[in-house]
Amino acid sequence: MDALRKISKLKLVYLIILILSTSNISFSQSNYLHKRISVSFTDIPLEKALAEISEKGGFTFSYNSKNFDEQRFVSLQSENKSVAKTLDKLFENSVRYKVVGSHVILNKKNPPKQTLADNRPNEYIITGYIIDSQTGEKIQQATVYEVDGRVVALSNLEGYYSITVPYEKEVHGLSYSKKGYLDTVIMVEPAYKNSFNIYLNPSAAPLQKMESAHIKLEDIHNRPLVGILVPEESKIISDNLVIHDKRLFQVSFVPYLGTNRKLSGSVDNTFSFNVLAGYTGGINGTEIGGLVNIVRRDVYGAQIGGFANIVGGDTNPFQLAGFFNLNSGSVTGTQIGGMSNVVLDTLSGVQLAGFNNTLHGYMNGVQISGFNNVTTQNVDGLQLTGFVNVAVKDVKLGQLAGFANYCNNVDGGQAAGFANFAAGDVNWGQMSGFANYGKSVKGFQIAGFANVSQNEVSGGQIAGGINYGKTGGKYQLAGVANIAVEDLNGFQLAGYFNYSKKVNGYQLAILNVSDTIESGLPIGVFSFVKKGFHRFEISTNDVFYLSMAYKMGVKKLYNSIRLGYNFSDNLAVGYGIGSQFYINSKFNFNLDISSDFIIETNSIDLQMTSGLTFESSTYNYIGTLSKLNAYFDYNLTKRFSIFMGPSLNVSALLKDKDTNLFPNIAPYSFYNETFSDTQIKMWIGGVFGASFTL
Repeated sequence: MDALRKISKLKLVYLIILILSTSNISFSQSNYLHKRISVSFTDIPLEKALAEISEKGGFTFSYNSKNFDEQRFVSLQSENKSVAKTLDKLFENSVRYKVVGSHVILNKKNPPKQTLADNRPNEYIITGYIIDSQTGEKIQQATVYEVDGRVVALSNLEGYYSITVPYEKEVHGLSYSKKGYLDTVIMVEPAYKNSFNIYLNPSAAPLQKMESAHIKLEDIHNRPLVGILVPEESKIISDNLVIHDKRLFQVSFVPYLGTNRKLSGSVDNTFSFNVLAGYTGGINGTEIGGLVNIVRRDVYGAQIGGFANIVGGDTNPFQLAGFFNLNSGSVTGTQIGGMSNVVLDTLSGVQLAGFNNTLHGYMNGVQISGFNNVTTQNVDGLQLTGFVNVAVKDVKLGQLAGFANYCNNVDGGQAAGFANFAAGDVNWGQMSGFANYGKSVKGFQIAGFANVSQNEVSGGQIAGGINYGKTGGKYQLAGVANIAVEDLNGFQLAGYFNYSKKVNGYQLAILNVSDTIESGLPIGVFSFVKKGFHRFEISTNDVFYLSMAYKMGVKKLYNSIRLGYNFSDNLAVGYGIGSQFYINSKFNFNLDISSDFIIETNSIDLQMTSGLTFESSTYNYIGTLSKLNAYFDYNLTKRFSIFMGPSLNVSALLKDKDTNLFPNIAPYSFYNETFSDTQIKMWIGGVFGASFTL
């Protein structure tokens, strides 16, 4: 009974700190111990010294007053030192520190031993309500955290909380926090039962996200995969509670089964191992995950995920994922994704992906991918991909792509299997299999088909088809290619290619290229007008389930290049012409006539004289498919639209010499006649697809 009386007398709450922070947000992501400050005082009470340090650091101290003589006189001279080093000097390395929310909690490294009755229980319960200090309303889903352990609880729908803590310490520090409120820390001495109502002050202003010049995720918890893997309770706790606490290691099976338990999203780890998936506050070392690693803040070290890594902050220096990496902050070092990498800030280093790299900030280094690279800011380095590179702003070194490159200015060069596009200047050169464009080119252009320079080319142009420079005449006649002056007031006639910046007349050639058609018409197999009609289409119809078309010219008369595949060993390569008619801002009407060559592919085994066999593919021309398409566009944006409409189909297929049978591509027919070894069928079909107007 004497022991019980002593314990009941000890039922005191040392409310050391009730945060009245001057910050406009309730939870700082900063580790106050790293902040540099300068202090100078001589023979002042410890209580006053701590107040001066906390004011300059922008935080509040919490500690057990029994362990500190607040009236002890102290002196300190510290210039531009971290808070941690300043405190080490003040307390002569006898105190350990922990940052929880906006508090720096002080604990003696060797506190006095707790002496209680031998029949004391192993733990005791602290209960109460968490209340809004201004409205008096109960606060639900607020976090209660025992600052020296891993015990955490949430208030229920009525704002009631209950947390069980061990008897092993003389004083327990409890942190009360809720997103949108200033956090509070109290010190509680052990008793059989403690009940405290805690009042939290709303923050002075709504929580505001610090934005850089780049696009960032608003909240890592909004990512679909995070929403699936991380329990709601863990997300709430990590949103409410910011702990700058480094732990040597953590092991998780899944985010809700691990050594850090409910605090997994609030603490940093030196080593983190996730059997399937894990959820941590930060990494300062190494993290390995069988499938998915999820980190709310920064990764400093190496992160390896069998499937994915998702990081809410910065990553440095290495990240590897079997499928994808997703980073809200910057990446410094090397990032490797089997499928894709997405960085919403800057990259300094190497980004390597099997399919796609996307970077919303500045890049200083190299991007390498199997399909495409996209950077929305400057590229101070090199982009290398199998298909397309896109740099919305400038490229310092160069771009190399299997298909196409796009950038603003390029100080080095561009090389692509199909096309290069530099909206600004090219200071070295462009090489492509099909076409190059530069506003001005100080070096050279080499292309398999076309070169275009809006201004002069200082070096030279080499092309199998067309070249454009600032030279020419009023009218032009040529067997292969024409290079026009600013205006054409007449006509161009060429055996292969015509180009003029401004046309008032007619162009007649296999290929016509111009900047503007003010009056008249380009007539040819291919007509390209820079300020005319350029459109890429992907569609499906009743014969070819996947069909692509690129259209160029003017709306009155455009040409199209077509490619189709029907997943039945039939390919279609074709050509068409058409016209587009304006209806209103949302609708256009298109009338197209096209003709496709139908090719059948077959695999055969070839026998060699040595007895070896190997498989080879044969391509047999089986006929033609002609179409008259009449369809309507619905413009979703200025450049993107969807379209659909009916089509009149006419097939002319040849009889197979071996089987004496006609192939069949028509789903049905209303006309079916055979002339010698050619079968003619006609039917009504339809087309549906999407288009992007360049």
